[in-house]
Amino acid sequence: MALVLVTFQINAQHFGKHIMQRPLQKNVMLSAPLNPGDQGAQVLAKDYDNSIYSLAYGSSATERYVINPNFSAKLATEVQGPGDVEFLSGAYMKNIGNLTLTGVKVNTVINYYPLTGGAATKIFDKTSTDKADLEKDSIVGLTVEPFDFNDGKGAGRYAFTYTVGQDSADQAKGDNTYTSNMYMLSKIMSKGRINPSNKGLQITQYWGGGTAYRETLMPFSTKHAKGLTIDSLFAGIASNEGVAEMYVEGRIYKWEDVNNDQDVTTDEISLVALGAYEVPAGTAGNFINVRIGLENIVGSSPKFEIEDNVLYFASLMYPGGAKSIFNAYDMVPSARMLVTVKDAAGNLEFEDYPYLSSRTQDAATGNPDFSSVSLFYVDLNSDGSAQDEEVFYFPAAMALEFGGAVATKDVTNKNDIRISINPSPAREQATIKVALDHITSANLEVYNATGKLMSSEKISDAQSEFTKVYPVQNWSAGTYIVKVSTDKGFMKKTFAVIK
Repeated sequence: MALVLVTFQINAQHFGKHIMQRPLQKNVMLSAPLNPGDQGAQVLAKDYDNSIYSLAYGSSATERYVINPNFSAKLATEVQGPGDVEFLSGAYMKNIGNLTLTGVKVNTVINYYPLTGGAATKIFDKTSTDKADLEKDSIVGLTVEPFDFNDGKGAGRYAFTYTVGQDSADQAKGDNTYTSNMYMLSKIMSKGRINPSNKGLQITQYWGGGTAYRETLMPFSTKHAKGLTIDSLFAGIASNEGVAEMYVEGRIYKWEDVNNDQDVTTDEISLVALGAYEVPAGTAGNFINVRIGLENIVGSSPKFEIEDNVLYFASLMYPGGAKSIFNAYDMVPSARMLVTVKDAAGNLEFEDYPYLSSRTQDAATGNPDFSSVSLFYVDLNSDGSAQDEEVFYFPAAMALEFGGAVATKDVTNKNDIRISINPSPAREQATIKVALDHITSANLEVYNATGKLMSSEKISDAQSEFTKVYPVQNWSAGTYIVKVSTDKGFMKKTFAVIK
């Protein structure tokens, strides 16, 4: 199967509209040391010179046009049998020599390394069945037959080495080979690279800028991970003004296809897990990695238990503030080729995207407005429009850590307790109404996302309905949790405060 270079236009199966592109100027980045990995040697063009096609992404990174897996760290439990997790490898080649190349091809070798270290075991070595002739300065892409992770060795590191060549001898091989890595892990999931031993994110650049609301979302779903609970979200942030006292939230959204049309819309997204982190006041510097513990907000279990074959979005949300925020990215394992190939084959899924970005909140919930989520582009040539090569396909430096199944079950009969909050988002005040189907004593508590108790009220035995108005104009922007407890259990609901 040959690949074809296309202009940027994504038609996702499960997205009603084209994913938008938003401009991001080159100056809205905060520099960080780049770890480009194996970029290959720079060589002079010869008569016969095949090369993996590369694009210099400004001064930040060199993007290699190879098909990388959609996760740099994937849950090993996803592999239960043949076909559960397959990976179609491939690469773009460019003739940078002086003569036409005949019989160009791409080879993929996969080596497995145990997590404890040790020698490599070769588990895959295949060459593209298709070959092509390539004139000078031309580009072609070829794929290799899929690798089934059921033929792998479970948890560990998988190194993918792509090598391009042709029937004639290559006179400059320094740019013919590229190696990328991914992990199969028991409790960690990440789009960007992560060190499993210390859970360190691989961060090569910070992009973003601005002091207004924004969210960076990581879409994911599982096939065989039911019973795992979401424990923590990891992410990297930066600020020109220093990171001290910055407030961010970690969130998990769940999609339910209410009208069964396979389109994700804002009203079908619900917040199911939440946590927050405020950088300590004495923290020095412009960069920090944060770990945010996530609390289940839809039941009585302390952690949210994921379901298989359900689409979720992990999110790092900045509600806005006095300081600018820059999200961390890993500008090495590009998802460009994966998205291009799967889109052409008609099987592109949300979890194949490296990230989604939102700068607009839904007026009714404070959640991201999914009609405006986007990939962004860096205007490298300053012409005010998005060329394909300017669209940003590098994953956000974000990871999830999972725990085991919880023993407790949700004992709340949700028909017994009803909570309404108006307005949400709130600016000046929020009115909370509680209705109890059975008259009983209850407690009404409001917490911020870090777990701080903001208010506590007693609902007496004589009341089946209760209303409380909270002045919130002096509360910080962010998400708040309303918890109503009775002798049967409790129910939670969230609302947002915006400025």
